[in-house]
Amino acid sequence: MNRSLLTVLDSVRQSAQNRLGVRLRETQVNAASALLDSCIVEMDTGEGKTLSIALAAIQFASQGHHVDIVTANDYLADRDANWMMRVYQDVGLAVGCVTATSPENEKTSAYAASITYGTIRQFGFDHLQQRLFAKHHPNESNQSKSAATPFDVLIVDEADNVLIDEARTPLLITAATKSIDPSEQAAYRWSAAFALELLPTIDYVRDPLTDQIALTDAGYSRTIHHGMPAELNSMTTTEIVFFVERAIQTNEQLHRDRHYLVVQDQIVLIDEYTGRIQTNRTLGRGLHQALQARESLPITESPKTIARITVQDFVTRFRHLSGITGTAREDRRELQRVYDLPVYRVEPFRPNQRVELAPQVCINQKSKFDAICDEIASVIAKGRAVLVGTRTIEKSERLSDFLKKRNIDHVILNARHTDREADLIATAGNQGRVTVATNMAGRGTDIRLAESVHQSGGLHVIVSEPHAAARIDRQLIGRSARQGDPGSARRYYSPDDEIIEQAYGFEVAANLRQRIGGQTELSWTVQARTQWQITRAQAIVAKQHRKAREELTRQDQTLTNNLVRLGLDPNLDPLD
Repeated sequence: MNRSLLTVLDSVRQSAQNRLGVRLRETQVNAASALLDSCIVEMDTGEGKTLSIALAAIQFASQGHHVDIVTANDYLADRDANWMMRVYQDVGLAVGCVTATSPENEKTSAYAASITYGTIRQFGFDHLQQRLFAKHHPNESNQSKSAATPFDVLIVDEADNVLIDEARTPLLITAATKSIDPSEQAAYRWSAAFALELLPTIDYVRDPLTDQIALTDAGYSRTIHHGMPAELNSMTTTEIVFFVERAIQTNEQLHRDRHYLVVQDQIVLIDEYTGRIQTNRTLGRGLHQALQARESLPITESPKTIARITVQDFVTRFRHLSGITGTAREDRRELQRVYDLPVYRVEPFRPNQRVELAPQVCINQKSKFDAICDEIASVIAKGRAVLVGTRTIEKSERLSDFLKKRNIDHVILNARHTDREADLIATAGNQGRVTVATNMAGRGTDIRLAESVHQSGGLHVIVSEPHAAARIDRQLIGRSARQGDPGSARRYYSPDDEIIEQAYGFEVAANLRQRIGGQTELSWTVQARTQWQITRAQAIVAKQHRKAREELTRQDQTLTNNLVRLGLDPNLDPLD
């Protein structure tokens, strides 16, 4: 144990017991100690990460440091700050919270506190806003704009999500530009229709590293010889190809009810890893406009980037960096290489009672949903509760249709129902409750079991489809059997699972669907091979994403070097 913890341990232990009714465990002390030693702590879900973070934060703050605590989303930032507030107050420390909706005066007081909760994007945006204000008003002082992080201590909850998943997308502040040109609007709309005629491999190819689309010679020829509206006559061939490639990219990579929603004629993006709406975010490089054209929405101008910083650049500016998560081992090498943070495993306080049932491979999605409905009916008949994880909003709603036909009562938790999140999670452990959820029910959710459910076998988790990252499946399964409770889980696979095409491409996925789809019963050999293919597919996609992060880092470093040579600020003078 880090000996410096001894100075605050007794006070925190007593306060946690008196204020929260929670006993501080040795495992939580070990986790806090590792956070003080600049580690990424892997601690199973339900083992008390929130209090472990608070203990480490109190130790830092008691030594005069300012501590920023990163959470996966605004909901968790507000929840954790309020839950831990009385413990902080007992030891004489102020706590604040910054979210996307926080007024400037609340941000000022939040950053002035010893400990501040927020998301990595909120901390990053506030830092960039501070820099922008200082740049444009060098002789003025503004308390709200100067109230950003002092880059002292950063503790990252759900560290793999923040340092790995979110690292693929830079933090940007944009400004509106002039209205979009009518010829550009026409080009986006024409390209949206024309792109539907083009064929993968024949007319275009995808770069697996960057996900960029490029026309082949055949596709280029089809494009320039295809009839176009008069508004495009003034455009160069290069410009026309740009619009067509963006249209193809949206068709290939951006799917409604998975990557975005359409709300009041607006494209609202969804975080693939958390299932949550991404407020005030747009796609760059013409993709947002191409998507608007495909959805027949008003096409807006492409905003200009006025400030930019990567997650990696931002977090490595802190004097001390550490983090905690339930799933770190899959990315331990990258965390060590990129952030110089070793992974430290904390074993559960009580032995894990979860029973992981044998995965089930089905011939297609329909048979899979039928099998899931059968299993749900069987489990709730025993007086238990069920949580079903789906990869997309569309899949959650389709499974809901299956359940309705079987007269199985259930609730849905996805990005359409964020206002009901707290209520749905609060009742997810009740007897007979069936909750169908996207990734929103993964990180940070603590499903408390009714006593009758505990006695009947606990929460049963069903992974209805493998996610792009295996650790997201682990996060979902970790909702059951928390803190020594009983529980169980099962994974379901089918040849039309998205991960297969994502990893192997359209042809391999189509062949697998054809080979398995015609069978009425799958042999043990076929089931085992399909499971192996899916496990390997997750590894392939994880490698693709890792390469993409490496490429982003390389490009960012090149851009930074070039801007510095030109005497420009890499964060405030980004070249669009």
